[in-house]
Amino acid sequence: MERVPVILAIDDDPEMVGLISMVLETEGFKVFTANGVFDGMKVIASADPDLVLLDIMMPGVNGWQFCEALRENESTADIPVIFVTALGGAKDREAAGRAGAAGYVTKPFANDVLVAEVRRHLSS
Repeated sequence: MERVPVILAIDDDPEMVGLISMVLETEGFKVFTANGVFDGMKVIASADPDLVLLDIMMPGVNGWQFCEALRENESTADIPVIFVTALGGAKDREAAGRAGAAGYVTKPFANDVLVAEVRRHLSS
């Protein structure tokens, strides 16, 4: 039996994590959600995700800072991070790359675009 990939979606907007969860669960993924970075840290420890979907603009620690922290931690350094954000500028994408992100999806997103990006980074 093939192992189902585990995705963690972190966003301070409950509607957004609900939408992401619904889209990816329909495609057969197991999805955990977190309402912000601090909640996300707890979920990472217990869920052991294969991939993290991360918003940038969140209160407290932002997505860039959290992604950098994941890269610096030996146990999470290899987890691909895809930013899912309303920030669509070239400077934002560059900052995501510097933070160690594997991918970038802008909101609002087409469901098939999100699914394709997740599949691409799970297979690499």
